[in-house]
Amino acid sequence: MSSLNLKNLYEIDDDQWLEETIKLLKNKEFNQLDWDNLIEELEDLGREKKNAVASLL
Repeated sequence: MSSLNLKNLYEIDDDQWLEETIKLLKNKEFNQLDWDNLIEELEDLGREKKNAVASLL
């Protein structure tokens, strides 16, 4: 799957996008990753964790 198709998949089915992204990472097929959305997801995950810790305090 090309990165362009992966970007389209992100808009349609984020669960499937995640599965495909994990496969690509495990296979070290870095050139096919949807880097923009992957970075966005990692940033969101970091924010969510910080917010969860802050709400517990």
